[in-house]
Formats: sequence, structure tokens, C-alpha cells
Amino acid sequence: MMTMKKLQGSCLCGQVRFTVAEPFLYAGYCHCSLCRKASAAVGTAVAAVSPKQFEITQGANALKSYQRSEKTHSYFCSNCSSMVYGQKPETGFLHIRMGLLDDEPSEQPQAHIFVGSKADWYSIQDNLPQFEQAPVA
Repeated sequence: MMTMKKLQGSCLCGQVRFTVAEPFLYAGYCHCSLCRKASAAVGTAVAAVSPKQFEITQGANALKSYQRSEKTHSYFCSNCSSMVYGQKPETGFLHIRMGLLDDEPSEQPQAHIFVGSKADWYSIQDNLPQFEQAPVA
């Protein structure tokens, strides 16, 4: 049986800590308008995992939630406002924010998604595949 590597992660203030087990279902850079607004950046690097792969190890009581769309329920630290993960009820996946990982993941983002709504002033400079929306699984 293959042993899954567990990565440690935490929010900016360290109040919320978690582990996430590899391998990820997928990893990518999301450029949707909601991720841009939530991160105040050009997008965010996310890793999709099943709920069984993810565990809050400290500070669960500090997590607050916000239903930012029909398809995403976001969880963030109530102290520092770091978005920790998004829950996707349609698929059952969690999207972990890779920027919060304290350990280096084995897998890097493999594509850019929702480039149809990326910021006009931002130009993607790598050769990863780009999808106007999310690729169909």
C-alpha cells in the first residue's frame, strides 16, 4: 500500500493549522474573478483533494465561512483573514490554497483555469495549458 505524504500548512497568523495528504486530485492556477477578489491578486494556486485527505489540526474554532457562490463555500481564519480552503459541494472536493503550505508539495500546478475571466492587465508567462473555464473532468 502506498503511503501518502502529509504536508503541513497554516494561515498567516498561525492560529489555523492543517495537514493535507498527497497526491492531489489536481493542482492549478485559478484566475476566476472570485479567486482574484478573494486573494487580491491575479489568481490563486489551488490543490484539489478529497475531504479524507485534509485535516484541521489546530484552530478549527477560528475558521469562519462564506458562501461566495453556488459552487464554492470558502473557509478563512477569523483572525488574519487567510483563506484556507474552498469546499465544492458539486464535486465533493476541497480546494486547498497552496500558498498556505509550509512544506513543499511534490506536485506543482499543471494548468491555468478560468483564464477567460483573468485580469486584462495580466499576461500569463509560462507554457502551462490554459482553459477558458475549468476543464471537464
